[in-house]
Amino acid sequence: MPPPPPPPVAREVAEIAAEPDHAAAYAWLLHLQRGCADDPSAAADLAAELPSPLLPLLLRDAADPDEAVAASALKCLGFALYHPVLVSTISAQMAQAVLDTLVQLIMNTRVKSVCNLGIWCISVQQLEPLIIEDRADQVVTAIVHALDNPFGSLSTTFEGAQAIMKLSCQSRKRMRDLSSLWVPPIYRRLLSADKPQRDMAERCLIKVSCIILPPQPLLSKAVAIDLERKVLCRMMNMLDDPSKKVQAVRSWGWIISLLGTYAVNNRPLLNKLLKVPEQMFIDVDTQVQIATMVSWRNLVDAFFPSQATESVGQETVIAPSEPREHATAQVKRTRLIMVPLCQVLSRSRNIVLSSSCLSTWNYLLHRLGNLINHLPILEAAFGPILKIIFSFGINDQNKPLWSFCMNLFHDFSSSKSRHREDLCTAVNQNLVAQSCMHLKSLLSAQNIKWLPWDIGCFHFQLDILGTILNPELLQDMIPEKMLIVMDSATEIFKFLVVGLRIELKEKRSYEQVRLCITDLCKFVKTKLFQDHVGKHSGNKCAMLLDFGLQFVKVIVGELDHSLLNSEKIEICLDIEYMKENRSAECSPKVSFPRIKPLSYMEMVSPAVYVTALSLSMVAQYTGELSHGDTEKLAFILSSSDILKSLHAVVSFMYMQIMCPMFNRQRLKWLMVWTIVAKHLNERIISTFGSSSYAVLRHFFCYPFFTFLYPGGLSTIWNAENSSCAPVAQDLEVELAIEVYKSLCTSSCKSKATSKVFFEGFYDYLVDIIDEHMALFQANVQHCPEKLENTAILSALCEVVLGLLENDQILAYANQELHETNEDFIGCRQPSLFLSCLNLVNRFMRFSIFGFKANPAGQHQVTSRSFNRFTKLQSCLLVLIAISCYQLST
Repeated sequence: MPPPPPPPVAREVAEIAAEPDHAAAYAWLLHLQRGCADDPSAAADLAAELPSPLLPLLLRDAADPDEAVAASALKCLGFALYHPVLVSTISAQMAQAVLDTLVQLIMNTRVKSVCNLGIWCISVQQLEPLIIEDRADQVVTAIVHALDNPFGSLSTTFEGAQAIMKLSCQSRKRMRDLSSLWVPPIYRRLLSADKPQRDMAERCLIKVSCIILPPQPLLSKAVAIDLERKVLCRMMNMLDDPSKKVQAVRSWGWIISLLGTYAVNNRPLLNKLLKVPEQMFIDVDTQVQIATMVSWRNLVDAFFPSQATESVGQETVIAPSEPREHATAQVKRTRLIMVPLCQVLSRSRNIVLSSSCLSTWNYLLHRLGNLINHLPILEAAFGPILKIIFSFGINDQNKPLWSFCMNLFHDFSSSKSRHREDLCTAVNQNLVAQSCMHLKSLLSAQNIKWLPWDIGCFHFQLDILGTILNPELLQDMIPEKMLIVMDSATEIFKFLVVGLRIELKEKRSYEQVRLCITDLCKFVKTKLFQDHVGKHSGNKCAMLLDFGLQFVKVIVGELDHSLLNSEKIEICLDIEYMKENRSAECSPKVSFPRIKPLSYMEMVSPAVYVTALSLSMVAQYTGELSHGDTEKLAFILSSSDILKSLHAVVSFMYMQIMCPMFNRQRLKWLMVWTIVAKHLNERIISTFGSSSYAVLRHFFCYPFFTFLYPGGLSTIWNAENSSCAPVAQDLEVELAIEVYKSLCTSSCKSKATSKVFFEGFYDYLVDIIDEHMALFQANVQHCPEKLENTAILSALCEVVLGLLENDQILAYANQELHETNEDFIGCRQPSLFLSCLNLVNRFMRFSIFGFKANPAGQHQVTSRSFNRFTKLQSCLLVLIAISCYQLST
């Protein structure tokens, strides 16, 4: 039987091989190949015929002197090397022969199209990587020959770049080893006058950058030699042409990357290279400056390669084994990077340029890795930019920059207290929304590698926070912007105080603890009181008081009370307000309690200091205290050991009575007194001992001195202020009455202690009345007709009514009388009962003064108290019986 007919593909291949017109034959073959591209069955048939008859013909005719034949053969060869089914049938030996043929062809041909197609075959081939690695040297040499563009054609260079990118994907390690051969011809094109060549070179470098960077020593050395010969000179010449400046500085960035650590270690070469950005950073063209800023990141890569930045372990300082000179070198490099960034940012008013500068700065912070936690590098890299941005304040133009920097500062400060769920907010979303799109994307990227900071970073953060709260900036800032600033500053301050508390739990030296707490208190004094509160007006002043108290509240709420009340930590009471008012003299008509005054520049505990500071803020504030202010003040004055601060409160408040402006602010200080009194009433019996009763008595008698002091609202009235007197007095009396009600009704849970306290309190109040009887009488007698009762009489009435309505106190009095009747020895007197009677007696005397001064008045206060006197009737009868018995014996 005759043999079966060959398959159609095999028959066509045989006919192609027998075709004497090779150009026509390869055109036929190319048509056949394209027909098999989407037909797996036909492609398999063609692949079966490829190794034996076709490949040898293609390799032979690729070197044919006839350009048409050679070009057609190379096109068919390229398709065979590209198609996965066809290339899979090529043996390793045949593949090596293909590569050898292509190399010889590229190196020796004088036909541009043949050279281009030879390079194209390499760029599209799908050979095994091992085969490529075996012939890598020869292939790369041929490609470099093409990149050198022997025909002066962009297409040849383009094909060479494509081949480089292909080989880099197939054999990464081998191409990296050979980078010194093929990279220079590419980067030289960056300086070309032809834009397509520059674009091609940059695309290629971007594609292979993951392979060649950081550069091999041979590559860096080759680039350095190239620079010294001609490249650097060409680059410098380009700076004279405004149209080539951007091109020059972008080339500079690539060259710095290709030099890598070689540039760092070669100081003379680096100095020459730095002349390029040195000129470009001060160029008048913003686009040139932005391009320079982007290229500057390549120097960051050269100075801080990734392996170096990861050398520091999970510490907050450089490891002890780290050579000191190495740490110094890192700081010097950081400062070199930062110099142009700070200069550009300080003078730039262009948001795009400033954003580019912050982007480069952010890149540096990430590139530093764990090194950023080393304090000298932190001071060199992190602090300067924050201070520059924050020193501008916040306005519509720089709000995105301010918000971006605030978020970075927020992230760093919170690194110490990330275990606190109530503080663990990595990014302030309110500020992110105010950042521009470019900077917002940086915030959403991977976070900087902040480690928990140690106590050495405390003053660094305090210094930056001081820049944010610059008084000169706040002076001209509108309230809306100030609210943003103060909210952010308060949050940072809380992170700082919480971090300090964590640090102080460890074994720190006494001097460190004392210095940190002192500086914390002085910071609030300087930034939020001395330079702010009292020097503004309206809403701004109220806002500053609010945040000033908030800062003090953070200190009191977060720091250990044992530290705040420690006798070992003393702070100089350098509050200027204390100095201004220490010379105030008492009226010779008033005998104030013997209270140890707060003296300017005396040494006090931190608790006393923040108490005096808070009260000084309130004293200088001319407006009305808001509910929020009173809540914060209450927290401050009651959170720590209140007795430690109570002496300061009493001393400060009595000092206010002597101030010239006291009459106008008396209502405010009665509010403060009420705040403290409420907390004292809750704790007076259970917390305080008898040693504290003296200062407590001084405190609770404070309203009587304010009403009594000459110039008070309730003394002699004139026509000018008589219209506001009833309202003012009603508010004052209401505050005092509220406290005295609470004092008399809710503070008698412990029989023994309450008895001792109230006995002393009533006696002390009687002594005050007796000592200032003339003033009390004048106060009552000169009460204007519009006021039914004076403030003093109303307050005293409330104390008396509280006494009469307090069953517990009356029970104590009855018990005293009973014990006296049973155990009478001849010298014992019912002291609490007598104290009550003495106080009622003084009230009755004042009431008589009032009746005489205003006979037509209704005297509601006095009438109300008389209705309660019957409660003492039984006690009085017993007392009379005892007295009679004593007389008879």
